[in-house]
Amino acid sequence: MPISVHENQTIKHADMRLEEHVFVNCKLVNCRLFFDGGTFHLVNTSFENCQWNFRGTAQMTCALLAMLGLLKPGFAPTAPPMAAGTPVN
Repeated sequence: MPISVHENQTIKHADMRLEEHVFVNCKLVNCRLFFDGGTFHLVNTSFENCQWNFRGTAQMTCALLAMLGLLKPGFAPTAPPMAAGTPVN
């Protein structure tokens, strides 16, 4: 997958997969960000009114952290149907 490098930019109203971008000294405003749990690079980057979408392994990690009480109530993304309360063999 190609990597886009953004430096000293304000990016507005964009849909972006976090693993496909490098952000250095950027501001993201009203963006939809998708994170699947892969490698990402954020340096001095801020987010204003962005929607975060955790998918795949990132979503499962959030579900585990929520079950363990390590995420604040209301900040945990919705777990996939089989994640919450599913016994691990």
